Order: sequence, then C-alpha cells, then structure tokens
Amino acid sequence: MQPYDLDQGAPEAMAKSKVLVVGGTGYIGKRIVKACLAQGYPTYVLQRAEIGLDIDKLQMMLSFKEQGARLVEGSFSDHGSLVNAVKQVDVVVCTMSGVHFRSHNILMQLKLVDAIKEAGNVKLKLVDAIKEAGNVKRFLPSEFGTDPAQMGHALEPGKATFDEKMTVRKAIEDANIPFTYISANCFGGYFAVVYMDEDDIGTYTAKALDDPRTLNKALYLRPPENILSQRQLVEKREKLSGKILEKVEVSAEEFLASMEGMDYAQQAGMGHFYHIFFEGCLTNFGIGEEGEEAFDLYPEEAMAKSKVLVVGGTGYIGKRIVKACLAQGYPTYVLQRAEIGLDIDKLQMLLSFKEQGARLVEGSFSDHGSLVNAVKQVDVVVCTMSGVHFRSHNILMQLKLVEAIKEAGNVKRFLPSEFGMDPAQMGHALEPGRVTFDEKMTVRKAIEDANIPFTYVSANCFGGYFAGNLSQLGSLLPPRDKVCIYGDGNAKVVFMDEDDIGTYTAKALDDPRTLNKTLYLRPPENILSQKQLVEKWEKLSGKTLEKVEVSAEEFLASMEGMDYASQVGVGHFYHIFYDGCLTNFEIGEEGEEAFNLYPKVQYTRMDAYLKRYL
Repeated sequence: MQPYDLDQGAPEAMAKSKVLVVGGTGYIGKRIVKACLAQGYPTYVLQRAEIGLDIDKLQMMLSFKEQGARLVEGSFSDHGSLVNAVKQVDVVVCTMSGVHFRSHNILMQLKLVDAIKEAGNVKLKLVDAIKEAGNVKRFLPSEFGTDPAQMGHALEPGKATFDEKMTVRKAIEDANIPFTYISANCFGGYFAVVYMDEDDIGTYTAKALDDPRTLNKALYLRPPENILSQRQLVEKREKLSGKILEKVEVSAEEFLASMEGMDYAQQAGMGHFYHIFFEGCLTNFGIGEEGEEAFDLYPEEAMAKSKVLVVGGTGYIGKRIVKACLAQGYPTYVLQRAEIGLDIDKLQMLLSFKEQGARLVEGSFSDHGSLVNAVKQVDVVVCTMSGVHFRSHNILMQLKLVEAIKEAGNVKRFLPSEFGMDPAQMGHALEPGRVTFDEKMTVRKAIEDANIPFTYVSANCFGGYFAGNLSQLGSLLPPRDKVCIYGDGNAKVVFMDEDDIGTYTAKALDDPRTLNKTLYLRPPENILSQKQLVEKWEKLSGKTLEKVEVSAEEFLASMEGMDYASQVGVGHFYHIFYDGCLTNFEIGEEGEEAFNLYPKVQYTRMDAYLKRYL
C-alpha cells in the first residue's frame, strides 16, 4: 500500500467533493465538520427542524456558517427534504448517535439511504433518501466505533447496536451506494485516556472522503502508539499524575454479573465494554482486503503539527506564510514587536491574525530575553524580515534571532529570511548587489555553526515585483506601449505567486525531506523567459507591445548615478535576466524541488496571475 506523500488531503488537482454532514452538532459530527472545512471541502451541514429550541445546537450551526459551511434544511420526517439535501452534494457523512445512553438513531439512517438512492448521489430513512437521489459518490454511515462485521457473537442487549449497523450496511450495499465504513474504536473522551483523539477521527475521516483507496471499504483507525492495554493506559496516567492507583481486578464473570438490575442502555454499554476489555475485539483480527488502516494511508497524521512562530508576519511574504500555516492547521504564533509603534495597518493585520486563530507573542530585537521567551513556546521559527534595500533591510538582525534560538535549545527547525535567489549560487555576484547574498550566507553560517536544524527556501521571483510589470524596473504595472527586453529575452526565470510561496513553505515545515536542505520553488509551467511572459500578456490584453532590446553593457551602464538601493536592484536584475541565475544550475543532494515533493498543489500559473492586471 502506497501512502500519500506529506502533501495534505486528496489530490488537489481534482476539485474537492461537496460533503454533507448529517448530525453535525454531535460529539463526532462537529469534529468532522471542522476537519472538512480545514481540508478545503465545500461543506454542507443538515439543519434539522427537530433542532427546536436547542440554542447550543443552533449557535453551533451558525458558527459553522461563519466558518464557510452551508446550512441545508431537512428532516427525517420529510423524505423529499432529505432527497433535496443529498442532491446538492457528492458525499454524505452521517454521525447520528448510536449509543443507547444518548439518543440512539442508527436505523433512522435507512431514510437517508433511500434519499441517496433517489438523488443518485449518496442509514435507513437516510439510506432511502440517498437511494432516491441517485447522485451521491460515497456515503459514510454512522459507525465510528467497533466494526459491527466482527461482532456477530456479541452479547445481548448490546448486540442490537451492531445488528442495526449491519442492517444499514446491507441497505447501502443492496442499493449499490458507494460507501466507506469508519471503525474509530474508543473515543478518548469516554475512555479516560486517548485511544482515539476525537479530533483525529474527524481528520482521518475527512482525508478518506475523496480517497479511491477507501471506496467500498472499511477504514480502521489504529495509530500504533494508541494501541494500548488497559494496564498500559493506567501506567501512563500514573506517570503523568505521579500517583499510584490501587488495582482491583474484575473477572469476566463478575463483570457480566454486574449487569443484573441495570436498565437497557446500561446493559448495552456493559456488553460493549466486555467485548473491548475482556475479548480485545478491537485488535483481535487482521485487516483483510475489505479494509484499510488509516495510519498506513496517511502516515503524516501520526505527528502533531509543529507550533510555528513567524517573525515578520505583517510583511509582504510573512503575512502569506501566516495565512498558509493557519490554513494547513499549524498552531501559529506571530511575533508582535514593540517596534510596530503607531503603524495602524500592521496592528490591524496582527489583530486579524488573532481572530483567525493565531497567537500573538510579544518580543523585540532589542530585548534578547523576550526573543528567547518567544522561541521557547514553539517548535519551528520562520523569519520573513525584509532583505531588499529599497524597503527595510534587516538580514543581519536575524543573528539576534539565531542567538535566541541557540539559547532556547528547543527549536526543531529554523527558516531564515531568504525566499529569493539561492545565495549559495551567487558568490560571483556584482557589487553592490552581492551584499544581500553575503549577508544571507553570514546568517546561514551562524545557523549551521550553532547546529540549528534548518530549511532554506529559494522562492525566486515574486510575481508582484517581476511578473505584473513584465519585469520592468521602476514600475509595478504592465507597460502600455513598449517593453524593455533584457538581452535576447530568452533566459529562463522562475515566477511565483506569493500565496503559493506561503503554501509551499508551510508544507515543508514538518517534512523530514526538507530538513537541513534548500527547498527550491520551480513549478514547471512558471519557468518562463521574459519573452514568454510578454507573449502571455499580449495574448491576454490583445495588444502587441513595441520591444526594445537592452544589451548587457547598456543595462550595466544604466547603474551610473543611481543611489545605492537602485544599484543593488539593477545588479539582481542583471543576474536574473542576463545570467539566468535562477535556472542555470541543477539541484544537488543538498536541495529538494517543491513541485516534486508536493505535486498536488495547484499553483497559480502566470496566465492567471497576469489577468488581475487587465
């Protein structure tokens, strides 16, 4: 079985399926809604009339709507409304309760199956609706516990749960509705210590929705480090609490005898406990061809996401990296520097990050202790402070950050402010522009001398500075009449959408393949000559521009009389458009290419990027 790569989710080249969650306000349902939204699925939540005056459920529904979900009205007492609901989507996930001490609604799914069948797209009322609809590509019924197919021997009355789930399965399969069954085992919240974290159940479920490997199969959630005996579970608790508990062993006979006199729901629960803790029913069988194991399919989910601190988060690239880290589920921290002063725009941006879930951490480059305190709170540090001379130029300020990381001693990875040309390739660069590369190499040396794990990101040319203006110095807009062509205009350049830089950078943060390496951003369709870029613009605008070829000698001569910052910029342009410094070397063992690592990212082509300038 080939696992997904570290790229998230289903193939991003395909549109994500529209997903309807039925029971979205429930214990597991709300987590699946959250996971679907986080992974970019167009997410619909069934809003049932039966919600009545339950203010908590209504508020939860409205919060889903604010997060981007669409609420769809429907009722299990109105078959037509169920059919209408499932007709709007591709995948239906039902999370209605199947435990007797709460509501117990397993067989209501049969109505949904019929609706899916009629709609033709996606339990029994629910099964009926899906059956009628006829459009659903996949249905995930409410399982999320012990695999009922393994429980034909279960004790009464707990056996009813498994029998009802098998009834729903039969209805689904008889109706030829594509399915995935999720066996999520023990919810941590009910079994004291984590067997399955409920949020992880949501994450794994969402990952499976568009995965062809889980179609018409059972997906078993068995993360290896969460397969524990009860004794191991107790030992973990004792180690955490520092307190040894008295152990009272209960035999199978005593346990079963305790059911006498209990009500029906309690007896059902006791039966389930018996099969789990005495028989080991969750792990006493191998997964056959009819199933897949989630950990094998999605090994990247075995690790919790690193906590990430972005330094320079309000900057041109920094704000995009913050956005990408939040979108990809990293616990994201942003350094709030005292130097922000009265810059209202930066303050408002920081507050917007906070509203989106980022945590603001105070720190200053003039206060070493505050930097140490900031980096001690995270696993990964990304610095995006400006390295261009016509804006602020702060490359060497990062040495203070290196010292703080070195003292803190906890950072697993540092990404310094690079995001342009690879300075290791620029030892031949012209003065005064080479100062940028020399300073970046000084920072690299400090990082490596301190044995700080790193990733360097070579992001090449930002579209806003190099593509939108057709690479014309002194302007950010496309020329109207004539365009300067550098040399013959055929040197290959890599143009990047700035949001894509954020996306690729965030994907690399926990990827072991990029550790202590340079990550080069070279999406193949964005490797263009200046002439090709101009041709794209002319095709889009419908206007042919006059071409003025500028020789290397003329270009370098134009530096005379310019200020320092302008000379630096001209030097960089020279190496890009005359030397072809972005593409005139092969990536060696010390580097990785982002497109090869994350081929599912739908990066922005320059045709699309240029359209915004029309």
